[in-house]
Amino acid sequence: MYATITQMIERFGETDMIRLSEPEDRTAETWNVAKIETALTDASVAADSFLRARYALPVANPPRDLVRHVCILARYDLAQGGNITPSDEMTDGRKDSLAWFKLISDNKINIDAPSLSGTTNASHGAKTSDRPQKFSASDLAAL
Repeated sequence: MYATITQMIERFGETDMIRLSEPEDRTAETWNVAKIETALTDASVAADSFLRARYALPVANPPRDLVRHVCILARYDLAQGGNITPSDEMTDGRKDSLAWFKLISDNKINIDAPSLSGTTNASHGAKTSDRPQKFSASDLAAL
């Protein structure tokens, strides 16, 4: 899983997690661990379907943006069924997250994770080139 129950609670609040994981029990005072973990697992599997073509899976240290989008997908899934339905905010969040994952699969954005070739797709660090040098040391000495 790319996210934890703790991260879900930090992001959406304890009350929301109780309400979404125990929709039938209005007196519940704690969240349903199994239900939230199932939603997080399902969201992580969905994420992998987009990441599979470009990244070594599972992503060992998921970057913050991956965790956020997995949490959004899991929250939407928790709001399905029973006597609850996803809010407009949840529906929009899911739509935005799926679009973000599509951009990754289309190679339009990168996440900071090892690619299938074993390199990291971070947007920082030293850059090298395999192009021949235009000047050599002797060329510069002649100037």
